[in-house]
Amino acid sequence: MNSKTRNFIPLILLAVLFVSSCKAPTSLEEINYMVGINPGETYANGPVPEEYRIRSNDQLYIQVISDDPLNAAFLNLTNVQTNSNAGSSAGSLELITYLADNEGNIDYPQLGKIHVGGLMTREVRDIVQKGVDKYLQGASVFVKLVNRQITVLGEVNTPGQKLMVKNQLTIFEALGTAGDLTDWGNRKNVKIIRELPEGKHIGELDLTSPSVISSPYYYILPQDIVYVEHRDKVYGDKNVSYGQRLSLGLSIVSTVLLIANLFFL
Repeated sequence: MNSKTRNFIPLILLAVLFVSSCKAPTSLEEINYMVGINPGETYANGPVPEEYRIRSNDQLYIQVISDDPLNAAFLNLTNVQTNSNAGSSAGSLELITYLADNEGNIDYPQLGKIHVGGLMTREVRDIVQKGVDKYLQGASVFVKLVNRQITVLGEVNTPGQKLMVKNQLTIFEALGTAGDLTDWGNRKNVKIIRELPEGKHIGELDLTSPSVISSPYYYILPQDIVYVEHRDKVYGDKNVSYGQRLSLGLSIVSTVLLIANLFFL
């Protein structure tokens, strides 16, 4: 073997090393949920988080309902005729929405300023009901949180803000609204960022473990942020699929061998 041929040996070895290092981006242990869970077995319910508490910038839909709607009109932001014409569009909801200010207060017609920060919607309903009873007997109060959203970020197919269709979503339902995790998502370390009265709290979930169903973060609350980390250390690798890397490596090897065969062997 002459010196020129020996010069190609490092290139050939490098190409072989590149091909051998190309591994599939996923394995069953990394992409399956709740590995080892027993089908048919009934598992005890995990801890259910406390009902969501209102905070600044939350929007509340509050409606006073009476047998005679006209009698209750002065206690609502808009009258019944306007509501029936507007339907259930987002614009009409804004007309009858109360925004909690930075101090957690809302200004309610006839009842004045009401502090709602830190309260549950049912507690707000009871406060408004007491005020309404002073003006109108036999009326009932309905209170609903309007901005019921979560944010799903990271390695999911459709990240962004998602509307909650019920009070509590499971983590799997929340990820389902974002089109599930990508193959590059780290299912063993999903972070939940939750706003608590004392500050921001960060929890972690291992979706590959059966114990996820008993986690205190199994249920997602309004305004929660779900963040899915990338599984690999090098973020750029996600842009090159396993097939592409394998094809590229084989092309390098074949090209180097062809050149060596034509000119030096």
